Amino acid sequence: MKKLLVKKRQFITEDQEPFFFTACTAWELFHKLTFAEAKRYLDNRAAKGFNVIQAVAVAELDGLNTPSYEGQHVPFHCIETLSVNEAYFDHVVNVVNYANSKGLYVALVPMWGSYIVPTAQWGNDVQPIFHQDNVVPFISYLADKMQNCDVIWMIGGDRSYLKAEHRKVMRLMADSIRAVCGTSQLITAHTQGGRSLYDMLEQPDWLDFLTWQTGHMGAAYPSWYPVEHDYNRHDMPIINAEPCYEAHPIMNEYTFTRSDGASRHTDAQIRRASYWSVFAGSAGITYGCYSLWQMRREEDDAIEVPESAAVAYRGDTIPYWHQVLDYPGAFQIGILRRFIDGLYQPEKRVPANELLLSDNPAGESHVRVMKHEAGEWVAAYIPENQKIILDVSEFGVNGFEIYWFNPIYGITNKMSDDITESLILNITTPLNQHDWVLLLQAKP
Repeated sequence: MKKLLVKKRQFITEDQEPFFFTACTAWELFHKLTFAEAKRYLDNRAAKGFNVIQAVAVAELDGLNTPSYEGQHVPFHCIETLSVNEAYFDHVVNVVNYANSKGLYVALVPMWGSYIVPTAQWGNDVQPIFHQDNVVPFISYLADKMQNCDVIWMIGGDRSYLKAEHRKVMRLMADSIRAVCGTSQLITAHTQGGRSLYDMLEQPDWLDFLTWQTGHMGAAYPSWYPVEHDYNRHDMPIINAEPCYEAHPIMNEYTFTRSDGASRHTDAQIRRASYWSVFAGSAGITYGCYSLWQMRREEDDAIEVPESAAVAYRGDTIPYWHQVLDYPGAFQIGILRRFIDGLYQPEKRVPANELLLSDNPAGESHVRVMKHEAGEWVAAYIPENQKIILDVSEFGVNGFEIYWFNPIYGITNKMSDDITESLILNITTPLNQHDWVLLLQAKP
C-alpha cells in the first residue's frame, strides 16, 4: 500500500493523491473474531468503500484474561512482567496484513485506555497495568512487529489524560514508535468523548493529526462545533474518530446514561453527524455500530461485560456482529466517501458557512457549507426539508450548475445549468423528508 502523509489539513498518499479517511470501528477485531471471521468482516468493509479499520491490540473487554477466539491466546504470559505471547501478536499481524491486502489501513490502538487510566464508572475492578516504568518495552516490541505493516498509530483509547503521569505514558509511547518506525507511520491518539485531545495532552508535538469523539450523547449532538473549533486553531488534519454509532442507545445530553428506554441512533443520525463533521473541516470520518465495536457474539448473551460502558445495557437483545454488517449506515458512509472523492480537487475543500445567508440554528436542522478554495464548487449539507439562501457571487457572471445529491442512495440529480442568479440563490430542498446535499458547480 502507499504511504500516508499529512498535507496541511488533509491526508495524501505518497504519490500526492488525496486520501479521505473513511474508517470503521472494530475495537475487538483481534480478540473476538477468528481469522476466518476477521476476513469476512474486512472483505465486507473493503467492498463498502472503507479504507481504515480502527482496532485494539490489547482489547478492552477482558482482553488480558479472556483468550482470543483465534488460537485461544492471551496477549501476555505474565501480566506482572508483561511477557508477550508471540502467538497472540502473530495473529494481530496476520489480520493487519490481510486488511492491507484489501486496501485497508489499520488505525491500531496498542492497548485500551483503561489499562493506562482508571475510570471508576466503567469497571471499578480494572486496574491499569501500563505506566511510565514499563510501557516502553512493550510499545517498542509492538512497533517492531508492525514495522512492515500499513498502520496508523492511535494510542490511548477513550480515556482522559489529565494527570501528568498519564500524559508521560502517552509521550513515551509516541517516542517509542518514532524510535522504531521513524516518520513512516502516522501517530495520533483516541480521545475521551467531548474533550479536546490537543488541550488535554498539553499541546503535544508528536501528533500528526487530531481526533475528536463527538460520541453518543443526544440525538443531534453538534458534531460540527468541535471540528470547526480545532480547524480554526490548527493546521493539521482533524478526524471525528467516534461520532454516534449506529444502533447505540441515545445517551442523555449531560451524562452517559440512557436518555430513555428504547431510543437508538439510526442511519439518519449517523449521516447527520458525519456530514456535519466533514463539511465543518474533518479530513474524514469514522463509522461505528453498537454490535460491531464489541464484535458481539451469541455466547456473549450469557456473559456480564466486565468493563465497558456496555454494562449500562445489560439485558438488551443485541444483534450479533455478523448480523449487522449490512446496516444502512455502513453503506451510506461509503456513499459519503464517493461523494467527496468525486468532487473536483477534494483536497482543496474548505468550510464556508459564511456563504449561508439564511438563519441557521444549532439544532437538528443546522446547515453546513463547504467550498472549493478557488470557487470551483460549493456544497451545502441540509439535514431537514427547508429553504436556504446562499451567497453565490463568487461564481461570477459565468454562473453555475445545480445538483441535488441524495446521501441515502448516492444519486446525483442535475437540476439546471441555466441559472441567472449572480448574487444569491434562494432554494428549497426536494420534498422527500430526509437530508440532502446541494452541489453548485462553476460553469466553464
